[in-house]
Amino acid sequence: MKNKDAFSIWLIGPSASGKTTVSEKIYELLSANQKNIVLLDGDHARKIFVNESGYDPVSRSNNIKKYVGVVSWLNSFGVSTIVAAINAFEKDRVYCREKINNYHEVYLKCSLEERIKRDKKKLYKPALNGEKKFVVDVDIPFEKPTNANLVIETENEKPENLAKKIIKDLNI
Repeated sequence: MKNKDAFSIWLIGPSASGKTTVSEKIYELLSANQKNIVLLDGDHARKIFVNESGYDPVSRSNNIKKYVGVVSWLNSFGVSTIVAAINAFEKDRVYCREKINNYHEVYLKCSLEERIKRDKKKLYKPALNGEKKFVVDVDIPFEKPTNANLVIETENEKPENLAKKIIKDLNI
């Protein structure tokens, strides 16, 4: 059973590119008029159902498959989703497109320099110094999306404005 009205917006990009902040703004704006919507943030999802998985490339791909399973299940009940996940590999994005009805991919583009400034998790500097492994866009490549519905620069715009632009441009 697939509900054609349900959609899934995936905000992708390396850590500190703005995924969580922008996804929360999108959720805030859409949930005012739409009750069947869920925000699935990668950091929170790991704590709920993939806590034991790692951060290596294979584990990251397996996590995306788990997210897709949850999103597809919610979609089948008419629940739309907003997903904030790094989703570093194009093969995983292809999988998302194949498995998720009404899938929208939004790449949040942000320079490494800006992401280092925003880095609350303290990932980048230790990774760049060789003290931390499995950090996307340092020792794991972030493959630039080849098929994103939108590419949004996040460095010089307020998250609320970015959220409004995404909703408008995706016609949601």
